[in-house]
Amino acid sequence: MTSNMPNYLKRKRMLLMIAVYLGAFQTNALGQVLSLKESINYTLQHHPSSTIYKYSAQTAVEKIRESKSAFLPSVSGSIGLDYNIKLQTTVIPAGSFSATETKLQMGNRFSNTASIQADQNLFNKSASVDIAAAKVDKEIADLNVLKQNQTLIYNTASAYYQALTYAEKGRLLRESEKQYETMVGVLKLRYEQGEVKKSEYDRARVNYNNVQSEIQANNSAYQLTLNTLKNCMGLELETVIAIEDSVSIADVKDISLMATSSTLEPGNIIDYRIDQKNLELKSLEVRQKKVAFLPTISMYGKYGGNAYGSDFIPALGNWFDYSTIGVKATIPIYSGYKKKSQLEQSKLNFASQELTNKLNLQTYKLNVENASTQIVSAYTNLKKSEENLQLAREMMDASTIEYKEGTTTLSSLLDAEYSYKEARTTYTTTLLDYLNARLSYYNNTGTITQFVNELK
Repeated sequence: MTSNMPNYLKRKRMLLMIAVYLGAFQTNALGQVLSLKESINYTLQHHPSSTIYKYSAQTAVEKIRESKSAFLPSVSGSIGLDYNIKLQTTVIPAGSFSATETKLQMGNRFSNTASIQADQNLFNKSASVDIAAAKVDKEIADLNVLKQNQTLIYNTASAYYQALTYAEKGRLLRESEKQYETMVGVLKLRYEQGEVKKSEYDRARVNYNNVQSEIQANNSAYQLTLNTLKNCMGLELETVIAIEDSVSIADVKDISLMATSSTLEPGNIIDYRIDQKNLELKSLEVRQKKVAFLPTISMYGKYGGNAYGSDFIPALGNWFDYSTIGVKATIPIYSGYKKKSQLEQSKLNFASQELTNKLNLQTYKLNVENASTQIVSAYTNLKKSEENLQLAREMMDASTIEYKEGTTTLSSLLDAEYSYKEARTTYTTTLLDYLNARLSYYNNTGTITQFVNELK
């Protein structure tokens, strides 16, 4: 039967099979469940901004090569072909060769030149400072790559934690949904038996509908946070991903409160190291303006030739060569206060950078101090809310059993349910606060790569 199938149907069937296979492969490849560490590793490898900063670092390497070229020989050649339409007239005054003035047109209709010249810098302090400045620029570019990677790590982890919190909230809401579903079932049966009022049954149904609405809203928020995570990772929004929805899997573990320190180690802060390099760059700028008052010395050699003739073709073959070597010194004498003004500006820029660095250092210390305080407070609040959530859950379970047995009222059950709802909301809020505080502590202390290494 297959052999009798028309060719276009065979091709259509084959294309369909390929499409199904590729679709299944894409689902397996993109629909995978990502851990936090996997998400961060993907971000560092594929996010476009990371590549952009790497290009900047490569550009800085080329700038170093460019600045070093000032001390390499430069060779240039030139050629000129002139057709003198009207020769210049020279006037010899009367009495020099004759009693009257004499007018002469000297030269040829065609004059050609060709030369090649090599120049070599012997002494140029400004070019030396340019090389040193280019090297500092390269170091700053490398630090910016590290800084951008830290930013990518922070943004990805923050978005992942946001999604993780909604996943945890969804898990708790689904637990409440099951409890309400059981409660509504019991009340429906008791209402049909005439044991409870319809208002009590309707009240339970309202709460059941409310928790279902909360689940729907939470699912929408969860999808939005996944989109934010995909954007932070450099993924297309159409990509299907999922995260591990267990808090423990995300390496949210108890921290030792004694391990958090508010002491700043400046060497760990990328921004501080960039500030120091910028100060070094300003120092080199001052030095560059100072050496602008020094002479530059260079050596050159030139070889060329001239050709003349009344006709074009003969002029090309009638060459007279010459050669020259020499040393040239360029000495700055007066620039109308330009160089002096530039030097003063660079000194002011250096002083301004020094003050900026001091202000920034105080900001870094403040950030570390605040991060240390915040993480201790967030950790304490999380443990309390975790304990309250457990107690509220136990109270609601007990109230549900008591209500089923008829030993408590519906109001008491709903009060227990409300307490559980409040405890659940507080827990998810403090959970996110703790996760962000922990992440902020690593970020402000410059140890966020240690945070990544600790992930499993």
